[in-house]
Amino acid sequence: MQPTLFFLMFAILVFAGILVILVLRKKPQRIYKPKGDFLLSPGEKRFFDALTQSLPPGLYICPKVRIADLISINLDRNTPDFWKHLAPINQKHIDFILVNRSDFAPRVAIELDGGSHNEKERLQRDRFVDSVFQSAGIPLLHVPVKGFYQYNDLRSLIASALTRQPSTLDTEAR
Repeated sequence: MQPTLFFLMFAILVFAGILVILVLRKKPQRIYKPKGDFLLSPGEKRFFDALTQSLPPGLYICPKVRIADLISINLDRNTPDFWKHLAPINQKHIDFILVNRSDFAPRVAIELDGGSHNEKERLQRDRFVDSVFQSAGIPLLHVPVKGFYQYNDLRSLIASALTRQPSTLDTEAR
C-alpha cells in the first residue's frame, strides 16, 4: 500500500473519529424553555398593583390560574361526555382569582379585558368562561384594561361581587 493512500485513509478515520466525539458530546436541544421573562404582561402587572391596593382584608390574589384548578366537572369520569366538558376548561386560565386567606376558597374571578376581547373568537371564549363560572357559582368580573385604575371603583366592584349569592342549583352542584 502506498504511504500517501495509507496517510489519507488514516486522516479520514481520525477526522471521522473526531466528528463522532463532537456529535456525541453535543448537549441535546432543550424542549422546554421559559415562555417569557415575566408571568404578567405590563398591563396585567399594572392592574395587579391596583388590585393589591383595593383588596378587602382577608383575601389573596392568585394570577393566571387554570380554570380546571378552580372548577370541576359534575360528571363521573366514566361518563362519555366527561372529557368533552373537561378539555375546554383544562386548556384555559382566568387572569386573577381572589381567594380567602384562611382556606384559599375561590371568592371572585377577574378577567382583564384588553383589545383582543372584541374579536369574534375571544367573545365566544368569554361567553363560555362566563357560563362556566356562573354554573359553578363563582362571581366573574370583566374589567377593561386601563392606564390607571381608581382604587375605590375596584373596591366597589369586588364588594358587589362578594355579596352575590349563588343560586340553589349552583349550591347543589358543589
